[in-house]
Order: sequence, then structure tokens, then C-alpha cells
Amino acid sequence: MAIFNFQFLLYSLSLSFCILFPQTTSLTFNLTNLGDQDQKANIKTFGDAYISTQGLQLTSNLEQQAGKGTYKESLHLWDKSTGKLTDFDTHFTFVVDSDGLPNFADGLAFFLAPDGSMSTAGGAFGLPIDPVTIVATSPFVAVEFDTFQNAWDPVGISPVTHVGIDVNSLTSNVTAVWYGNITRGIKNEAWIKYDSSSYKLSVVFTGSVNNSRVEDTIHLIVDLRDYLPEWVTIGFSASTGALVEKHSVKSWAFSSSLGN
Repeated sequence: MAIFNFQFLLYSLSLSFCILFPQTTSLTFNLTNLGDQDQKANIKTFGDAYISTQGLQLTSNLEQQAGKGTYKESLHLWDKSTGKLTDFDTHFTFVVDSDGLPNFADGLAFFLAPDGSMSTAGGAFGLPIDPVTIVATSPFVAVEFDTFQNAWDPVGISPVTHVGIDVNSLTSNVTAVWYGNITRGIKNEAWIKYDSSSYKLSVVFTGSVNNSRVEDTIHLIVDLRDYLPEWVTIGFSASTGALVEKHSVKSWAFSSSLGN
């Protein structure tokens, strides 16, 4: 009986602690120089992706490639019991490089998606898209850095390279021109933030014009609970088609916190 009472006391104290001090589910990391040390230890690679001393290589400059790299742990995006959404911030540096070729494709994306989603080459950036119907095979939300003009892309922009926010489709909900300087392989940066109180997904990204760094921003109001499950995989994907370019992620920091 004494043992039972002691166990009950521990349970009561634990329950009281949870009520007084609500738990949080957070995911935080800072990979300042992605390299061989991160293979499997921090990053899982799929398809044509691999990690080298030059960072996370999503594709080489070969045709019809698709690769992705994801963080080793899943993100608790929202809680079904409370309905609460997480806030998150991420920053990464990356290079898209055509090795001087004037014609190139297709681009890379930062994404949130269910674990195990497929990767498609060509204009799909390695996202889960059926290559025939061009319809999503599983849900995703992504920020694309698109380097080729496809039928579903915005028309009348120059250059055709652009940044977009995609929700379960390659047709972006919002876009902006991106001066990515692909032929020179310039290192660019992006900051992505999600504010759960306003449902605002915002993106700040860099480019280069006349050898000077420029920045632009886009945003979308989206309740991620409407499109994604509670737990998601986060990472990067990229692809090539008949035209090629190299896609590399050099550094990646991420922080989130979900209060229960």
C-alpha cells in the first residue's frame, strides 16, 4: 500500500507540474558549415542528393536528376489536442550554379511535407508531383527558387528566375522575380518565418544585380493545419530536366516552438 501511495503521489506531482508549467515541443539546430560530418548525423539524403565538403548537394549538373535532404528529426507543426500551431524561423545559404551555361534548369525548394513523400525530376524541384498529371501525390508547402519557365509559371517577367510559395501545387500562390545570377553561381541567402498568430508565411531572399547584393520579400497568409499533418519532414529538394545546373545548400539554421 505504501508503494502504491508513493507512486500515486509521484503521478499527482507530475500532473500538477504539467498543468502549472505547460510543455513545449521545439526543434532547434544550427548547421553552419554543412559537410561530411552531417551525413546521417544530422541530414538524411534521398535520390541523387549527397553530402560533400562543399555542402548538401541536391543534384549534380546531370540531366533528369531529383534529390532531397531532410533534417534527421520531424517537426511537430501543430497539436491536434489543442489546435495550436508552431512558430518557426529558418535561414539558409545556397548556390544554384550552371557553370556558366546560359540555359539551365530547374531549381530548388525548401519544403514541409509528410515523411516518405516522393521526389520528381524536371520542373518539380524534387517535390511530390506526379510527372504525368503534374498533380501533388502528397501534401506539401514549399518555397521554390525556380530557374526555368514552365507552363504553370508566371509569364511576362524578366528574368524568368523567380521565388514562389507553393501549396500542394507547382502553380505558386505568390511570386517575385529572383536575380539569382545562376551563370556565376553566386551564394544566396533566404530567411523564412511562420507566425502562427497571423498565419503569415514570409520569405526574404537575396540576389545580385550589377555585382551588388539585393533583397526582396514575399508572403502568404496560410493556415498550415489545413494542408499538413501534425508531424512533418523539413528539408530541401531540387531537380534537373533536359537542362541542368548544380544545387547546393551550404548552411542551415532552424528554430521552432510549439506551446501545449
